[in-house]
Amino acid sequence: MSLRRLTLAVAAAVAVAGTAVAGIPVASAADGGEPQAAMTETRTIRYGPWTIPAATGHTHDEMGGTGNRLAFNIEKPCTDCMVTAIKPNLVYEDGRNANINTGPMLHHAVIGQLGEPDLVCRLGGLGPKRLFSSGNERTPVTLPAGYGLRIDSGDRWSMVYDLMNHAHQERTVYISIEYTYVTGPAARRLTPVTPMWLDVVSCLNPTFDVPAGEVTRTKRWKSTVSGEIVYLKGHLHHGGRTITTTNATTGQRLCEVTVVSGGTPEYIDEHGNKEISSAPPCIGAPVATVRRGDVLEVAARYVADHPHEDVMGIVTGYIAER
Repeated sequence: MSLRRLTLAVAAAVAVAGTAVAGIPVASAADGGEPQAAMTETRTIRYGPWTIPAATGHTHDEMGGTGNRLAFNIEKPCTDCMVTAIKPNLVYEDGRNANINTGPMLHHAVIGQLGEPDLVCRLGGLGPKRLFSSGNERTPVTLPAGYGLRIDSGDRWSMVYDLMNHAHQERTVYISIEYTYVTGPAARRLTPVTPMWLDVVSCLNPTFDVPAGEVTRTKRWKSTVSGEIVYLKGHLHHGGRTITTTNATTGQRLCEVTVVSGGTPEYIDEHGNKEISSAPPCIGAPVATVRRGDVLEVAARYVADHPHEDVMGIVTGYIAER
């Protein structure tokens, strides 16, 4: 599904209103000797339900889909808090995992905050600030100890989502997101991070077409802030192999994400089609230090056995400004 309609929808909405690791702790103990774990809460919110039309064939062009849709004023996990981890999923009413082995696919979901400027895509300073996104690989965000994404009481969240269906019967699903967050004095001791979104196309429409064979597409952004990048993850489509972030000013390789397709049975549909099953992120304290004026380059590499339309090459992450 293309994001071209998404760009117009978001614009209209605005006018109206280092190293891949696992098991990083969500927060560190603060001064005073208080155990940080006692300050941490976890909450799962379901968004939906949404019904996805049935597929009419077995190719990607014949999959059922919702197309890009907007959900306004969606529920936040907390207020006056710091989110330290976000884990996305797609589920059925009874809580079972919904993936392409039974039909549904989380093509993408993007949570944004209206009225706040995005770090990279300014949109006249009105936002939305893109806070979190996921494709069907469902890569979780786990910030390193001592960092958090601040959520204030006045923040208004919206979601753009696009769901697909590989099955020949319609499916009804929920986007389920597990949030881990810190409140109270412990939250105030965490270092706030700013979300950042880099892609290889343009500010608003991150889709492009690739021919058969190997191709690499790149895009550069001159950083408007200085700080420590603490998390980076990548998103590619069919035929995607790697997506790399480099500081072109210093020559430092910041992160390279290599994707895997069909790594587990739930990422293989009944016709044998495989979807991306993992895209390990880069997490560190920091992954890299960036100075204002540094040029960051993102490079998405595709090796496709046939042409693909509307693919993506996106890197999202979080930076602690200073």
